[in-house]
Amino acid sequence: MRTAKQVAMRALAATAGLYAVYAVLGFVGLHPDLRYLALIGAFYFLPQWMLKHDEERQAKYQVGPGGVVPPWDWRGAKVAGVMALIVFPPFVLGFFYFYQQVCSGDLSLLSPVIAVESLTPAAGGLETYLGRLCRAHGGGFWPASFHLPADWLKYGGLGIVLAVAVEVFAIALPEEVFHRGYLMSALEERWVPKTRVLGVKIGLGALLASLLFAVGHLVGMAEVSRLATFFPALVFSWLWRKSNTLWAPALFHAASNLLMAILLASTFPR
Repeated sequence: MRTAKQVAMRALAATAGLYAVYAVLGFVGLHPDLRYLALIGAFYFLPQWMLKHDEERQAKYQVGPGGVVPPWDWRGAKVAGVMALIVFPPFVLGFFYFYQQVCSGDLSLLSPVIAVESLTPAAGGLETYLGRLCRAHGGGFWPASFHLPADWLKYGGLGIVLAVAVEVFAIALPEEVFHRGYLMSALEERWVPKTRVLGVKIGLGALLASLLFAVGHLVGMAEVSRLATFFPALVFSWLWRKSNTLWAPALFHAASNLLMAILLASTFPR
């Protein structure tokens, strides 16, 4: 059996290699849907392959054996639900306040991000994006009305079922299987967490896994603002360790994405 150091280094190499291949596939012009499908497959199956002779770690990390989907645990739904009740209300208010300020021309909240972006080839990209987005902003704090994304209303209302299924099984769950189940768990064997945050031990492994999760988002879209995914990744890490099931971060992750879709559709109606 490989040592904790060996497993951690292999996990880091696998992560770097995965995103390098994903970038190359984009560079050579592979259709975006096929490119993302390949990424989903890698998220689900690469951890099992990397640990193919280590069923003990597969079970511990919940990346196998027995299938690519972690075993269902109602505790995951319960913990994710409680976290949503705590986090979502202040997040919604913060979202409305943020875009009220930004769309009125006050970019002071984003000055650190804009300063960093100005040093990259993507300089000015965030301001251009916000300029396009804010054309549809009503100008007030609250949206004039709340809307579901247009895609959710297709197929006689079944679009919302499809949207939920995609968010859970094609976005949130595979990302959590790879980044929390495999990468974070491997790193925490190498750097055992000792600091308790709200009763849960979180350490360097969670920080590194969250950072790589955020950097990975740049591969799909080179915008500095996407590095902000580091912060929800820390919440996902906490949920993983609090619940001991990957369904907790996966369900909260999916619910967060669905909430964001509703907020965007309502704040910037087309």
